[in-house]
Amino acid sequence: MKHLVIFSILLLNLSSCGPNVIFDQKESISDPWPYDDNKKFDFEITDNTKTYDLILILTHRDVFSYENIYLNATTIFPDGSKTTNPVSLQLADKNGGWIGDCTGDNCSIPIEMSSASYFKSNGKYSIILEQYSRKDSLEGISAIELKVLESQKE
Repeated sequence: MKHLVIFSILLLNLSSCGPNVIFDQKESISDPWPYDDNKKFDFEITDNTKTYDLILILTHRDVFSYENIYLNATTIFPDGSKTTNPVSLQLADKNGGWIGDCTGDNCSIPIEMSSASYFKSNGKYSIILEQYSRKDSLEGISAIELKVLESQKE
């Protein structure tokens, strides 16, 4: 019984140490990924006095032919206004080795899109990601995930 109490206390302490996940959604991508297959992520911000981290996790196969991928990232704000920015995501290091966690023929790369950032207002936000490469259909990308976390950074 004593061991159960100690184990329960340790488990409670460990589970309370991580970041508070506000949103986590993973979208599968058809291979090849065509221009017109946009991925939309809708999430709610209820406390704009806190800072947040936005993490994008890109999963690709090791046959992906490029060291980076270009995306257009459109943010739609609660008031309906929007902004679009091109984003280049680095997938390989300068020696051509894949960045991130690679097991088998898949690699997952967490990319910090925004760190310790404030949202202007509470409400529903949408982020739309579209592939923006030179090719109409991009082979080797299998999934894209967006996480919104309460920031642990000061």
